[in-house]
Amino acid sequence: MKKQMTLSTDRKSASEGEYIDIKWTCDACPDSLYLSIDSGATKYSIAVSDSGTTRIPVPRSNGKMTVKLIGVISGKKVTESVDVRVKGTKKAKPNIPLSSRMKMFGEKMKAKWYVFRAQMKYWWLSQKKWQKVLWIVLLAIWFGLLISSLGNRPEPKVSSYQVQTAYIFS
Repeated sequence: MKKQMTLSTDRKSASEGEYIDIKWTCDACPDSLYLSIDSGATKYSIAVSDSGTTRIPVPRSNGKMTVKLIGVISGKKVTESVDVRVKGTKKAKPNIPLSSRMKMFGEKMKAKWYVFRAQMKYWWLSQKKWQKVLWIVLLAIWFGLLISSLGNRPEPKVSSYQVQTAYIFS
């Protein structure tokens, strides 16, 4: 039995932004034929005649683009499909001024601080009373150790031998 519908592309892989040529024929579906292009990120359809060619751009993709020819033959939906591997193009980093980058960084840190604060508030409210008391006691001990370590600075001990040696070499 002769195949009533054919679909082909000029190549099996392309980069984003390039063009591919699609060729199709359908002997028995003059009024109900269309091409469906699905790249994973975008999907669209084009109504087409019973045979022809078209050139389409390769859109942004998740790595594969599927081109389908869909028609109705004798009351049944018939589909032919071709997969095209899409190679991503390297995008240049946008040239954003330092002041804008600093502003974006500040906004990002502010948002992170609000999230952290909300998480800590939720954590504190979820603690039992004895756990809260324990945390307060541990924090007080740590704070007391910190203050005491700042106040007691031992004086350096210098022996008479070190003083004599320093006097000789100076």
